[in-house]
Amino acid sequence: MAKTVSLKQISKAFTDDKGKLTYAVEKVNLEIEAGQFVTLLGPSGCGKTTTLRMIAGFEDITSGDIFFGDENVNEVPPNKRDCTMVFQSYALFPHLNVFENIAYGLRIKKLSQEAIRKKVESVLNIMNLNDYLERMPSQLSGGQQQRVALARALVMEPGVLLFDEPLSNLDAKLRVVMRDEIRRIQQQIGITTVYVTHDQSEAMSMSDMIIVMNKGKIEQMGSPMEIYQRPKTKFVADFIGSANFVEGVVKGIDNGRLLIETHSGILKVRRDGFKIGQAVTVVIRPEAVTLTKGTTHLGKITKSIFMGQTQEYEVEYDGQHLQITEHNPIQEHVFQVGHEVSLQFSEDSLHII
Repeated sequence: MAKTVSLKQISKAFTDDKGKLTYAVEKVNLEIEAGQFVTLLGPSGCGKTTTLRMIAGFEDITSGDIFFGDENVNEVPPNKRDCTMVFQSYALFPHLNVFENIAYGLRIKKLSQEAIRKKVESVLNIMNLNDYLERMPSQLSGGQQQRVALARALVMEPGVLLFDEPLSNLDAKLRVVMRDEIRRIQQQIGITTVYVTHDQSEAMSMSDMIIVMNKGKIEQMGSPMEIYQRPKTKFVADFIGSANFVEGVVKGIDNGRLLIETHSGILKVRRDGFKIGQAVTVVIRPEAVTLTKGTTHLGKITKSIFMGQTQEYEVEYDGQHLQITEHNPIQEHVFQVGHEVSLQFSEDSLHII
């Protein structure tokens, strides 16, 4: 049965050889609903894996509390917690076939042979592994091994499923296939899932909620759309996808839109909560700009690269170089390096922080 997971002011501190206290995770609060898919996202060293390991019980917490449902699990050892983890390395037993790898945890729990057979067959069906039950791990592809590792976790019927960068050893195409497969299975079973990755595309495509971490703290949490379209900080905007930043000052309001004065003109942004005269940063996503032959917001093309589905530009504007993406370039006019262009900004796609 899917469990809620609550982290209340949890911290993990280490003491270096000079006696200085350093926090890997500091005062993190998080509420995960039963059946929710939550991703901890951030660069290396941000604290995401340490947080996951504290949930699993592999790391002791320095302070705070962790709850599965109403149960405080601070003192519960990993093998007694109602959770299982899928590791980056798969950790399959090389001397056991697929069936026995999946059944291993059930045998430790001393279930009957019939109960083991039924549970393993059920998860084999879910994972589409029926044709591989007699194979050894060395006879499987990377994607098949990952399916077996996931099946071994699911067969234990945990309340919480944990993933520690499970797709990082796979090639790019297989990563896309496996992330779709993991999400499909998670939704089919309805299990509470906490997933760690540094890959933004994985987080965006799989998650109900993304937790962006930076230097041991939560920088922002929200749905993939909220995180991408409405970042709260420059770090979040820069880490999730690509972003340009233009500095300006709020000069007025026009039909519910803020007028932001920049060095190169006025930008209109749908946003509230800012005062006239306040200095702001405008977040401009590459796809929020259209290039034309107009006379306003002029810039010069400094890079033009055909990428098939898109044309990637670098444009000198407002004293800096903006990254701009235009879709379906075969139908559109393609500008070359040195061309002067007018930048047309999608007002609803701009955001200020």
